[in-house]
Formats: sequence, C-alpha cells, structure tokens
Amino acid sequence: MSSGQGVAQAREPRPFQASVDKATEWCPLIPEIFGAEYSVQVATTLEALEALRPIWKKWAHSLDSDIDYFIYNLTHDSSHPRPYVITVFSEGIAQAMLLGQVRKRQVFTIVSSVRVPGPHAKVLEIKKGGRIGRPSQAIDKLLAQELLKATRSGEVDSVCFERLPLESELFRQIQHLPSFRVKERVPHVFCYSVLSLNAPGKKQTRVFTGKARREIRRKTRIVDRAFPGQMRLKCFSRLTDLDEGLRDAMRVASTTWQNYMGLGLTDTARTRAAFRFAANQGWLRIFVLYLKGTPCAFLVGQLYNNTFYCQYAGYNPNFTQFSVGSLLTARAFEHLAAAGVHHVDLGEGGQEHNRRLGCQMAEEGTVHVYSPTLRGAWLNLFFSTTHIARRGGRRMRSVLKLDRLRRFWGHSLTRVRAISRPSRARFGRPAA
Repeated sequence: MSSGQGVAQAREPRPFQASVDKATEWCPLIPEIFGAEYSVQVATTLEALEALRPIWKKWAHSLDSDIDYFIYNLTHDSSHPRPYVITVFSEGIAQAMLLGQVRKRQVFTIVSSVRVPGPHAKVLEIKKGGRIGRPSQAIDKLLAQELLKATRSGEVDSVCFERLPLESELFRQIQHLPSFRVKERVPHVFCYSVLSLNAPGKKQTRVFTGKARREIRRKTRIVDRAFPGQMRLKCFSRLTDLDEGLRDAMRVASTTWQNYMGLGLTDTARTRAAFRFAANQGWLRIFVLYLKGTPCAFLVGQLYNNTFYCQYAGYNPNFTQFSVGSLLTARAFEHLAAAGVHHVDLGEGGQEHNRRLGCQMAEEGTVHVYSPTLRGAWLNLFFSTTHIARRGGRRMRSVLKLDRLRRFWGHSLTRVRAISRPSRARFGRPAA
C-alpha cells in the first residue's frame, strides 16, 4: 500500500499530515471512548515515516522503537527491506503504531548448536517494543486484523514478532485471529532478563549484594593470584575509540561458538557503519576485559534512555577457568551504575547466572502468523518441526544429564571451524 493511503475501518481518515499535526491534541490519560470510529494507514515509504516523526518521537520508549535507529537499520540493510508501519487513528488523531519491516530472506533456526536453513520468504518483522502508543483492547484487535489482512493479501508470507510479551493484549488478540491452521498455537517462549541498577530518584545502590558479591570477590582473587595487578577493564564509546575497541573485541569474538554459528560480532563494513552511527548518537559502549594485556572477554551494547541493551558478548575459552565472562559483567555493570544507568536488558536467557544477579525474568515469545498459501504452510511446517526437535532434545538432555556432552559438542564445533577456515578466523562471517 502506498504512503498516505488508508484502509478505513469505519470511514476515511482526515488528510495524513493533518492527522499527525493534531497528535499533540491527544492525551494518553484520556480513557478509551468505546464505540469510537477507527481508521488505519500503512506507511511504506521513508517520506511517510518522516511525516510520522513528531508523534513517533513522543511514543518511542526503547532502542528498537527509536525512529532514527529504525530508519538507519532500514536504509543500511543489504536485503533492502521496506517499512510497514501501521498507524491507528480516531477522529483523525493518531492513537497507536505498530513498527514493522518487510524483508525477503532465507529463514533459519538453531537446533543443538546447528544452523538449520529454511525456505525463502517475505517476512514482516516486528521487533521488541514495536507496538507504541495508547493501550487499548480495541486498537490491538484492529492491529491484529490488519496483520491478518497483510498475510491474506499476499504482501507477506509471514509475520514474525520478536520478544512479544505473552501477557500483552496484542498477543491475546493474535491468538483469537481466525485461520488457526496457518498460525502457530504455541509460540517459542523464552525468558528475558532485565537487571535493575539504580532506581530513578533514589540514592545509588550497589549493583550486587550478598552471595553474588562474595562470588565475584572469590573469582577476582583467583585472577589476582594468576595475574597480579594485570586485570583491566576498558570502555570504548567515542568514535575515535571505535577501531581499537572493535579490534580487541574481535580478537575474542573469533574464538567463540557464536562466531561458528555466524550469529556473533563480526568486523564487516556493515558492522563498522552501524557502530559509527551509534557512536555519533552517544549510544555505543564496547567493554573489553584484559588479562596481562590480552583481550579475553567483551560486551557490546547500546545505552539508550537510561537502559543498556546488550547486543554481543563472549569470552575466550582459553580463559574459562578464570570466569572472565562473569568478571567482565560485574565490572561493566558497576561502571554503568556509576554513570546513572537504571536498567540492563540482558536479552534472552533464564540461566542461573542471571538469576544470581537478581535479574527480573519476563516471558516473551517469538510469535509467527503465516499466510494461507503453500509457502505459509511450508514455513509453518518448518518452524513447528524444528521447534518440536529442539524441545525434545532439551528434554532428553535434561533426563539423561547430558549438559557436559552439549558443552563438549559446542566447543568441538568451534575448534573444527577454526581449523577448517583459518583465513576467516579473525573476522568471522556476516550474520544473516
């Protein structure tokens, strides 16, 4: 659908720009008026996105929902995605938005540390926090129906929500969509961890307390005995620091299992351009832990709106006995807390390590809605089958207590790749 064109649910909306100009008249504290007439517009061009900027900036609350971050990723992606931003209006005033991008790509999934390629498809991707604006059951129902229209019209083969909260009204409305035969009944559920560092308006508190702090001190003593006075943490955040920070982080990243999977940090022109953009915005943070001058662990993320979003992390397996990953985490979070950061979004992971840190766990799901076509059915079969295989493997691993075998398998894959592809061991390969 072209920009500025509406799909009227009750009647045609007022002119697009006029609707945006009236956005300041809307107050989020006004209760929902039941029975109000809603209309929808879908922005599919950069010009249409810019027209939405005034209201979009008011609603953005996370890194993925920032308009500049959204447009940068849109215009610098080699797959040439196009925007698909749904805006709901009531009486010509914008009420809510759903931020998406349509990209053509080969889908894939991970089973037992093995990347399993799937079919090529047109996927409408909606990142975490992509639903912004006024909370409303009626609006979420309308958004879900609009997504169903996109799949039925053939514009997309599937809709993919990343980290959709399972307690959200939007998820409930998606579950009530018709066409269950082309939609996953059970999403891929993951635990995501958020660590609170400083509560706004209160005195700064210690990041770690009790058992976690004692454990950090114990691990620090072990390192001090092996490398007396030679452990150092460095944070790279300025544009002038980028080359050094990325170089040292890559020295570690090239040794990790994520590098083997093609999912970790890579030193490519695209990565450097993205980091330059983030550094210019003041968001970039690259933490590197050194032992005797050698990089041994790294953490890369973006600091946005008093929240640090972890994006890449890893450690050199040769330093496993010194728990360098845990020590880097502890020192980096203390550095962030001292700078006034309120929260750290650690991403996926309900591991014991995150629980010991005192993280808040939230259940969020990767939710797919498929088109009623042969390709949609094939995508549904692919993800459902691999999900069953993954879940069955985890259950078997738990029953047979094969965690050591799993770790050995992951390290073996990393070593095999390092031996078979030495020319690319340093820089890795671009992520999909």
